[in-house]
Amino acid sequence: MVLRNTSETFILKLSNSLIAWFGQGFIARGDGMSLDKRSTAVLLQLVNSDSYVSISELSKRFNVSRRTIYYDIDKINDWLKNSGLTQIKQVRFAGLILKEETKKLVFQKLGEMEPWYYEWSPTERKAWLALYLLTSEKPLYLEILSEKLRVSRNTTIEDIKSLKTEIERFILYLKFERKTGYIILGKELNIRKAIAYYLSLAIPEPIWSTFLVRIRMDANANDNREDLFNIHALNLVYELLIESEKILNVQFTDDILHQLSLRLVLYIKRIFQGKNIKLDQVEKAVLKESKAFMAAKMICLNLEKMMGHSFPEDEQFYITTQLLGAKVNYSADDLVYISTSVSLKDVAVKIVNDFEKYACIQFYDKDLLVKNLTLHLKPAYYRIKYGIEVENQIVDLVKENYQEIFFLTKKAVHHFEKVLGKPIHENEIAYIALHLGGRISATQIVRKRVLVVCANGLGTSQMLRQQLEGLIPAIDIVGTISAREYEESQFDVDFVISTIPLPISRNDCPVFIVHPILNENEKESLLKKVTQLFHHTKQNTYITDGLMEIIKQNAEIHNQEKLLRELKQFIYRPEIALNEKYKPNLTELITEDTVQLADSVADWKEAIRITADPLLKNGSITKAYVKEMIDHVEKMGPYIVIAPKIAVPHAKPENGVKKLGMSLLRIQHPVSFSKQRNHDVQFVVILAAIDNESHLKALSQLTQLFSTEENTQKLLKAKTKLEFNQLMQELVACDD
Repeated sequence: MVLRNTSETFILKLSNSLIAWFGQGFIARGDGMSLDKRSTAVLLQLVNSDSYVSISELSKRFNVSRRTIYYDIDKINDWLKNSGLTQIKQVRFAGLILKEETKKLVFQKLGEMEPWYYEWSPTERKAWLALYLLTSEKPLYLEILSEKLRVSRNTTIEDIKSLKTEIERFILYLKFERKTGYIILGKELNIRKAIAYYLSLAIPEPIWSTFLVRIRMDANANDNREDLFNIHALNLVYELLIESEKILNVQFTDDILHQLSLRLVLYIKRIFQGKNIKLDQVEKAVLKESKAFMAAKMICLNLEKMMGHSFPEDEQFYITTQLLGAKVNYSADDLVYISTSVSLKDVAVKIVNDFEKYACIQFYDKDLLVKNLTLHLKPAYYRIKYGIEVENQIVDLVKENYQEIFFLTKKAVHHFEKVLGKPIHENEIAYIALHLGGRISATQIVRKRVLVVCANGLGTSQMLRQQLEGLIPAIDIVGTISAREYEESQFDVDFVISTIPLPISRNDCPVFIVHPILNENEKESLLKKVTQLFHHTKQNTYITDGLMEIIKQNAEIHNQEKLLRELKQFIYRPEIALNEKYKPNLTELITEDTVQLADSVADWKEAIRITADPLLKNGSITKAYVKEMIDHVEKMGPYIVIAPKIAVPHAKPENGVKKLGMSLLRIQHPVSFSKQRNHDVQFVVILAAIDNESHLKALSQLTQLFSTEENTQKLLKAKTKLEFNQLMQELVACDD
């Protein structure tokens, strides 16, 4: 089916994505009935689903009992009935579903409600407290802050105490005077940095659209006089940022476009208060040569015309830094330079090469990876250089679900840190890890046409793409696009997978809403929906019914509903899902049988041959693989020396790998892999990888094991293979 073009204004787009797919924290009231935050979230889960959703699925997703979900369903049905909408339909053996017409009207009803609000978490509440204080022209009394935060005086006092300590990292000071109240003081540049950071905490990425719709409603109610944001200013800034894309010849990611709109409105508020930035003359001279400065001038000139307030030149330069630090989906510049002497493409090449070395892999489309990573490094450079720090909602998910990739990326980014002259925060490392991790898997066989919509940029969309291709091999992902491209273009696809809510009616094209990084429950849920949509044939139905009849005749069924559900899941589930790659631990691969201890060896070639012997004996590799490893070192040099004292010889899987394996040789007297002292090796670890992924966990554990001199010395002192293995197991367990 073909997706048609739709034309909508900024605010209407926000209204269409009224509440983030998780719907966290909203309380809706209308006609005397109410929905608390969890029941609202359950309702939105049903709204965003194109198929039946089971009670057990909702129970897992919200981490509550089935009874609690039934209670929420009753509450939702009461609210739907009272709002004149069709109630949730429950189908035995299938689950819960809402009519399409009801889904559309739910959004309309939520948008009309007066009042509804977001229930802040403690972190978000403190962030809002910071924003009120950072953008206020005068000190604020405790009573005013309590009213704005909708909490008691005591809670506000506790938040203030915590905030006072927290803002010291920005070199800011929270001042209190009994007669006037609270105010945050410090250099304007540091205040702007704090605004960017607390804004990312106050309005987490999944709920920015809902927040802006609330602003719109508040503006209609009281002209927005007392609030931080003005809807007219937001609209103007948003449109000017889109206009600036033409000058820069780039496209900003959806999330940064919205974050930057909000951020600039608060900066403008400071400018109108006469609190201006002062930048270094040398910095300004460099910034003036950039296209971003032309775009910033355009933005400021238009704001001056529309708002009747001048923007000092330093403020134009400051907006330039914000544009330079903005993530983009694409750029017309193939080579990105941060100065006349440093090419970010060269930095990207070095990072990719190091990652390949540490991960013992070879990327299949290396040129494209380098291009995309270069594109990412430019804004990252300016974000880090100018202290534009925002909370990355993805970093914890990356560290949890792709621990090995994150760790290996952390080792490879030192090239970027050298250019910056400072360490890189984990938030930025996570984005780079997404780029690298998203290119690891080989291309799968494809059959169905799928469009991926992602608001987070190239790295995140690539990681999501890799997960989807690994989970559902029968798909052809025709593109990964932004929400704006989805609205403005048309695509011939079978279904859409999106990280953000999209308009419900799109020529009946199914839209599945997912997280950028899928956990096991989400994988199972998505797989179930896709297979129900495309694999639920009459033949499968006959097979399921037939199996049920046979089982009934020959066995006692204790739970018919559960049995039928599990039979359906098994029959409809694609084969790839039943064969997910297992990633063994280091201690599962390097055992007493694959460890050898030696006093010395003749040369590095003999070291490789001796180390390979256990893998030859257990059938993991062939003799051709040993020859290929030696040939690689002779041709390419000692690239396999990945850390002091340790080398990891390896070759491609097709060069003689039969099964995944690792073996280790410890040598008391170092063997040299070149004439340089830093290539002297005492631990040779042969890796026999079967693909680009299965060995990553063991390899990252190995790298971490030898990351400290203390661990290395302990392993050098082990006297027997048994003692060596026991010590290695203890050290690996400690690192985990």
